[in-house]
Order: sequence, then C-alpha cells, then structure tokens
Amino acid sequence: MSADKPGSPGSEHVGSVLQRKLSLVDMLDPVTFGDVVESLGELYRVGIRVLDAQGRTLADAKGSNGDFCGFVTASGEGRSRCGAQVARMNEGPLTSTQGAQVLPGTGPLGGELLSQPCFTGLRYLTMPVVWEGDLLGRVLFGPFAPEELKELPASLTELAGLDLARACELVANVRHMSEHKVSRMVVNFAQVMAALLAAGQKAYLTGQLHLEAMLETQRELEAQNAQLLRLNQRLKEADRIKSSFLGTVSHELRTPLASIIGYSEMLSEGLVGGLNAEQTQFVRTIIDKGNTLLKLISSILDMSQIEAGKVRLAFEWVDVRELVESALTSVAPQAQRKGLVLKTQLPAVVQARVVADREKLRQVVVNLLANAVKFTPTGGRVDVRLSELGPQAELGGSGYHIEVEDTGVGIPADQRDRIFQSFYQVDDSPTREYGGAGLGLAIVKSYVEGHGGQVSVTSEVGRGSCFRVVMPQEPPLSGQGPAYIPPPVDTEPERF
Repeated sequence: MSADKPGSPGSEHVGSVLQRKLSLVDMLDPVTFGDVVESLGELYRVGIRVLDAQGRTLADAKGSNGDFCGFVTASGEGRSRCGAQVARMNEGPLTSTQGAQVLPGTGPLGGELLSQPCFTGLRYLTMPVVWEGDLLGRVLFGPFAPEELKELPASLTELAGLDLARACELVANVRHMSEHKVSRMVVNFAQVMAALLAAGQKAYLTGQLHLEAMLETQRELEAQNAQLLRLNQRLKEADRIKSSFLGTVSHELRTPLASIIGYSEMLSEGLVGGLNAEQTQFVRTIIDKGNTLLKLISSILDMSQIEAGKVRLAFEWVDVRELVESALTSVAPQAQRKGLVLKTQLPAVVQARVVADREKLRQVVVNLLANAVKFTPTGGRVDVRLSELGPQAELGGSGYHIEVEDTGVGIPADQRDRIFQSFYQVDDSPTREYGGAGLGLAIVKSYVEGHGGQVSVTSEVGRGSCFRVVMPQEPPLSGQGPAYIPPPVDTEPERF
C-alpha cells in the first residue's frame, strides 16, 4: 500500500479551487483510503490497485495471486512480459486495444469497464474513475482466474524453463471467479469510493475556500498595513519638519526680540534721555509684552527640542527646598499684581539633596506656578507644598513630591488627560480669556518623566486644581552617562 502526498511534485495548482480540476489526491485521505482498499482486498481476495491520472499509485491491496505471479517472474522473460503487462494497464489507453474487451453498460464511476487478459491466463478488470466529467484515474481489479480457465495458455507454457506442474499447482490457489461476480465487486467498491470522494471533495473545497478567504484577508491586511506604514512615515516626516521649523523660527526670533527688550530697558532707565510718565508706561508695556513673547518662543523651542529627542539632562545634586523658593520669586510679581496669596509648606527639617537636572526641575515648578497664577482670579490663593524625602507609592521607592494647588477656574473631567499634550488648550476659541500656546504642561510632563517621575492633576470646575509631581531621589538614568529625554508618544494624532 502506498500513496503520493498532496504536496508532491505535480500537485501545485493555480487560481481558485473552484476554477480548477481536482485530483484524487485532493479528495482522498491517503491513510484512510489505503486502509479501506486493503480491507476490501482481503474481503474479496482480489488485488486492488488505485492510480491517479498521472499514474501514481494511491492504494494497493494484494490478492491471492502473489505466489503464482512471483513464480512466473522468477525467469527473465517472465519478468519482462509481466512488466510490460503492468505498464500497459497502469498507463495504457482505456479502450479495447491489445486484447482488452469493453463490458456491457457504463462503469460505476463513469467510462467503460474493461476486461484485460494477462499472458498467464489470469485477467484484470479496469474501472475508470470519472468525477464530474473529469477522468481522475483508474482502479485495477485482479489478477483473478476466470472460471473457464482449465489449463495454462500457450503464451505462458512457451516460456523457457518453466516448471508447468508447479505453475498448475500455484494457479489453483488463485481465486477463480466469473467476470459477472467481479463486476459486482467492482460496483460495491465503486459505491464505497464514491462516498469517500463526495465527502473528501466537500471537506477539501470547504478547507480550501476557507484558506483562500484567509489568504485574501491577509493580502488585504498586508496592503492596508503597507499603506498605513507609508502614511505613518509621512506623518513622522511632517512632524519632524514641523519641529525643525518651529525650532529654527524660534531661534531666529529670539535675537531681534532680545534686542527689542534690551533697548526698551535702556529707554526705561533713562540712558538716552528722560521720559515723561506716559512714555515710561509705554516702554514698560513693550518690555512686559516682549518678555511674554520671549517666554512663548522659548517654550516652542524647548518643545521642538523635546520632540526631536535632543534635550539632554544634566544631573547634579540639588537642594529642592532652595529650588522651590527660587521658583516662587519668578512668579511673585505676577501674583502681587493680581492680588493673589502665595503660601508655601516646606519640610521643617533640612532634607538631603536629590539628584536632578536643576534647570529642568526649576522650570517644572515655575510652569506649574505660572499656570496657577494665570488661571486664578483676583483675590485667590496658590499653595505650594514640598514633602520630605520618603517612600512614594506611585514610584515604589524613595523620593519626594511637589504639589501646586490653586483656587482657580478648574479643569473639566473629560479634558484632564489632554492638557498635557503640546499645543492643547481647554478653551481653544479665538476669544478665549487666557493666553498662551498650550506648551507649559507638555514640557512639565516631558521633564518629569525624563527624571523617572509622574505628574497628575485633580480638579473641580469653579473651585480650583491641584497638580502633583512625584520624583525619585535618584532618577534611573542618572548613573548611565549622558541622558536624553525620549520624544513623547503622540496618542492623539488629530490634536492639531
């Protein structure tokens, strides 16, 4: 018993399974079909061989002729003639040639049932396998001894050196049957094979159609992924160009703006002559607005550097208390002009120094304080609290936290996560009350996370907000040489 596997040469197909001719290999499971053929061969005591359209053997059950055929092929001439007989039945035309006779009626699986004699006096029945109009292979039954065989034919006895007595003894062991009885066996076998073909065809088509659908889906997904990859690359390039443009423009604006502020301060101090009260007020307005614009340009430049991954952290030992007090002095004038109360809550005892980038950490505190002052109405309060060094649950280690709380306008719940995105404004209308570019909190988030910390906010509309920054005592990157803040991951691609 043998079978060719579906993956063997010649089994490759092109196009949809519905558009091509199926083969026996496609529709029959080799192991199951081989077991069925072997069982029927033992039941009939007749050899059964199933071949596909390419002449490959799919199943082969031996009959009762083994000893006789082995005796005949022991001689060179017998072996040669037997080989030619087998080749003719395996690959020859399914027509009445070279002694083959067409039996009446149509074969159980289509085509004509042929009776083919063997030079030994035995006989074969050949059944074509036709399925849905296509010739898929053939089934050979035999050899068997026909009932009318009484003596060995001359085609066998003329073999030189053949022991006729032994040949007669062995041929008697071959099952003797009429062609009618073999034909009934063929019909029975054909019914079993037809059932297997129908079930196999259904299973094969179902599996192949499912596979084709999956492959088509995969091709579509691959095409979509390729398109998304191209679009993503274009977006990254556009974002890079944007950051580069902002950085370049901000840098170029700084120089003339610094000159404007410098000359305005010279005018205000009377270095080029005295000014009257109205002129002095105008110059101070120029200085104030110039400084506001300079801060805005600096923020844009800082954010472009962050997005480009070019911001380096210069870690050193820092006194956080001193840093917070220094940051408070930066916003004190604005708070006084608005009549705000600035309150601080600092550790009662001197704390150990921490590792941080002094300028970046100071800017974090200044940005939070400036936001609190900006969004707190006249007469409000801004509280700054610095904790002692100790375990921080958010970090799972030692550190400290800074809180900036105000009595300002508050932040709606659905916008608290988005306020840390660059250029995002809670009120983005052209007539908004509060100015700014929406970069302060984005810079805070990047600097804090660059230190291995976390920033969060709690707020109630109309009652105020509290920003909490939790920082480690020693940032994870502080002992690894030069450290750069990684570019932020944009989770809102339509933020602009």
